[in-house]
Amino acid sequence: MHDRAHHIHSAPGDPARTSWVIRDHLLDRLARASPGALTLLVAPAGYGKTTLLAQHLERFAGTIVRWRPWRGTSEAGALLSAVRHALGGGAGPLTVESVLRRVERRPGPVLLAVDDLHLIHGTEAEAALEEIALLAPPNLRLLLAGQRLPQFNLTRWELATSTVLGPADLRLRSDEVRRLLHDAHGGRPSARQTAQVDGLTQGWPAALRLAGPALLHPPEAVAAVVGSLTHAYLEREVIRPLPERLVRFLEQVSPLSRLDAARCDALVGGTESAWLLGVLADERGLLRRDPADGTFHWGPLLRGHLLRRRPTGTTGGGRERPPSRGVASTAAPAPAPAAESATLSLRCFGGFELTLGERDLTWTAIRPRARALLRLLAIHAGQPVHRELLVEALWPERPPATAARCLHVAVSALRTFLEPGVTRGGSRLLVRSGEAYLLRIPPEGSYDLRRFETSLAEGRDAEAAARPEAAARALRAALDAYAGDLLPEDGPAEWVVERREHYRHAAAEAALVLAKLELARGRPVAGARAAARSVQIDPFRDDAWQTLIVAHERSGETAAAERSRKGHARMLLSLGLPAAPAEVI
Repeated sequence: MHDRAHHIHSAPGDPARTSWVIRDHLLDRLARASPGALTLLVAPAGYGKTTLLAQHLERFAGTIVRWRPWRGTSEAGALLSAVRHALGGGAGPLTVESVLRRVERRPGPVLLAVDDLHLIHGTEAEAALEEIALLAPPNLRLLLAGQRLPQFNLTRWELATSTVLGPADLRLRSDEVRRLLHDAHGGRPSARQTAQVDGLTQGWPAALRLAGPALLHPPEAVAAVVGSLTHAYLEREVIRPLPERLVRFLEQVSPLSRLDAARCDALVGGTESAWLLGVLADERGLLRRDPADGTFHWGPLLRGHLLRRRPTGTTGGGRERPPSRGVASTAAPAPAPAAESATLSLRCFGGFELTLGERDLTWTAIRPRARALLRLLAIHAGQPVHRELLVEALWPERPPATAARCLHVAVSALRTFLEPGVTRGGSRLLVRSGEAYLLRIPPEGSYDLRRFETSLAEGRDAEAAARPEAAARALRAALDAYAGDLLPEDGPAEWVVERREHYRHAAAEAALVLAKLELARGRPVAGARAAARSVQIDPFRDDAWQTLIVAHERSGETAAAERSRKGHARMLLSLGLPAAPAEVI
């Protein structure tokens, strides 16, 4: 297989999808993994982890089991059932031991490849993966890829042969950068421009894919153009997934060209910088640690992006204002008030996620029904929910007295879990209000439903006031917050279905309104993008399909318009309706 072509080319004229390099030196390292070995690919978004994993699978001679968790995956059964199914299915207890016995009986090597490992960080599924790695039979290899290190104990002798490939390993080398840029852009870039782009991106594959148009500019403009081209990607794929505590710290220390704990502590007025810098370098791969002197170094694009988005307030002498309440700027708090001082981040769209600063929340420590209670309170965060509604939703089959006790036990377990050491009546997150309970979101906390509703209301008000630019900006913010269906892990539970449909309809409507605003402003490409989002959220919206077709036609994308017509026709056919001609928007 090593005599294959060195590049995979995308369609001509598509600058967002430049040719991709087959990285033989990394593939050889993966191929040399010893039997029973664990290999981790850990780097931020855009480092080519999925591509490298796929290329390795093409070369692997043996049985391949590939699993990719979805947002909200937590139970070990999702992983174990996928592995058992890939190995031929069967009945019996679904345990790590039973699955590994099937692997052991398999002739030849078996590769278990897991992508998006960070989506199961701290869950029962991740714990099952660690157990598989510890007990792996000689014919099993594990290749795991994600944006952060798992909570595996890599110091155990069973995992002593593990290999971790991080950002430094996955960066494109200078020769690969030169080959990629020259092949993708017809040999036009000069040596100076190529060196500039290489220095700015430091071999970050995603940035290189986006930086192509910068090579058409004079050398003195390349840096500014690359920064502009990568701005949206950095915000969406690198900054947004981080806990707000880390984002605020990065913003605060971005004026420093060289980072060390003492200088960062002096700037932010705290004592936790050493720990935060270690997390950002070793666990997240966003900074580079210099082993010679222990300092940390930026990637130029990340620092430039943070300086642009950093709060502008400074005091005399250029010193930054003291950090606001909630910023990681003081020594680690005592256990009891930790929940108040740690930044709370709550996400319900596309899968449930709750973080409290950098605390690792092991959700398997609480029972499934208590976790469901937390999710139920989360979609009403800030609003009291009467205990009768909670009991009816979660314990409908229990007698009233028993159900009330179940609720009391679940609330108590959640309080202990969220705020260890909290005294009776001292909870600041899960609060009782008369006969109701509410999940409190501190003012500095992050809550996607609140962002969605606030931005949506702003967009509607701006549209009604004939302020199209402000309306479009607010609607885009609302759609950024809407990452998918509300709590998909709760399936058809009655307490979530109606609200899920409400938000789905609101998001599809917001995308459609945004599409029409963009078309009215003479921006058909942006209009097509928004209309496609509306169709993706709700594929049965006739008006969204019509708008998508018109937007493609106005942008001159006749092939895309024809594909959309066919998709529209299939949708109508599925409803037993005849296809209709496109309307004029």
